[in-house]
Amino acid sequence: MGSSQEDIDAALAMCERNSGSGECHRIWFEDETPQHMVTLSAYWIDRTEVTSAQYRQCVETGTCEAADCGPELNPKQPDQPVACVSWYDAQSYCDWVGARLPSEAEWEYAARGPESSTFPWGNSFDPTRLNYCDANCTYKWRDPLHDDGYMMTAPVGSYVSGKSWCGALDLAGNAWEWVADRYDADYYSRMPAQNPQGPAQGDERVVRGGSCYYIPSYVRSARRASLPPQSRETNNSGAFRCVKSAGS
Repeated sequence: MGSSQEDIDAALAMCERNSGSGECHRIWFEDETPQHMVTLSAYWIDRTEVTSAQYRQCVETGTCEAADCGPELNPKQPDQPVACVSWYDAQSYCDWVGARLPSEAEWEYAARGPESSTFPWGNSFDPTRLNYCDANCTYKWRDPLHDDGYMMTAPVGSYVSGKSWCGALDLAGNAWEWVADRYDADYYSRMPAQNPQGPAQGDERVVRGGSCYYIPSYVRSARRASLPPQSRETNNSGAFRCVKSAGS
């Protein structure tokens, strides 16, 4: 789990190639270190991000709060990943279906597998396998040479060739995904080797996977980011998927 110093060198070089500004900093990736071994108990993970249609069923029972991306983005199509929901909303939904949010380690293992690949599909970036900041993107760091067909999020499962080793889809790009853990930039230096559950304290929660607004270095499977758990701000974050311990 995590990145070696050589991996950080490669991530920084990738960022500098793709940022459009030349203003990348090594410290942006240092929270991925040190690289370390983790052992996990068996679990099942959702093949895709939870969709708007699935989440709406929870809202209709009164269990979950409605997603709110603002009037220009609502309502989302039923097969789009639900976004603009808080960490608490995501946790409520997973509880409602008899599951839970994945730990950060579980999410990363589903994305990287036993070989710890850089991206879900392998070690080389391939723009055809995900929804990222391409020619449709409005940011200066967009990739004008590739068109993935979407300005914002894509329907879940749109990039079958981007599946991870275990068959999970959209673990790179599309929308940032909540995981269970609190965020601590230095946590990897003291992370337990068996079924880590995140630090006991921390004001923010970890999000993983990057989104349709980000460059290749930010959709790497080791990339870490965080948001306040109450955040429900943007169309490209607040997505999630659930997990269930094997045998439960």
